[in-house]
Amino acid sequence: MRKRGERMANDTAEPDLARLARRRIIDHMDCDDCTEDYVFLMRQGDREFGIGLTTVLAALAFAEREKAIPPLPPEWWIGINRRYR
Repeated sequence: MRKRGERMANDTAEPDLARLARRRIIDHMDCDDCTEDYVFLMRQGDREFGIGLTTVLAALAFAEREKAIPPLPPEWWIGINRRYR
């Protein structure tokens, strides 16, 4: 894993940051065909794409395991696990 600020050898330019395309997340809890309860609509340049809450939580867990962020309390993870099984 790269450390903060460290770049890969083939990085040629700063990446375009993806930003929230809307000020709120999209609630999919009542959708029978959806695989996510909540989706963040993101924008990177002219492209819009969704990132599901479970993907965000998985990335957060990965960052915690890699010590890229301070550890979250176990009670927080237990609550998340109970809510999003």
